[in-house]
Amino acid sequence: MFGELQVQPTVTHVALHGELDLVTVEKLRALLREACAGVPERLVVDLSDVPFVDVLSLSAVLATADALRERGATLTVTGASTAIRRICALLNAEDVLAPVLPLPRVAVH
Repeated sequence: MFGELQVQPTVTHVALHGELDLVTVEKLRALLREACAGVPERLVVDLSDVPFVDVLSLSAVLATADALRERGATLTVTGASTAIRRICALLNAEDVLAPVLPLPRVAVH
């Protein structure tokens, strides 16, 4: 399974699976178009189960973020790996990344 789409009144979630590359970029674009069809206030793209994203696929996500921004909506990427975060930093596109929350400290006795 490539991805799941979950539409709710104020937020739409897209959970992606597997590598995002030249082979899957058209599927990704189609899924993102479908996710934006209902004009969500927020679109959350979950990359937790994505080990690799090429620049072409990342540019599809960023183009979707730009299109939503023009409509007054937002796109947030969650579950991005360190490598994906680095690429976003290089592209000056860190604004789409959800902040990484620190793990709670646990006292060890």
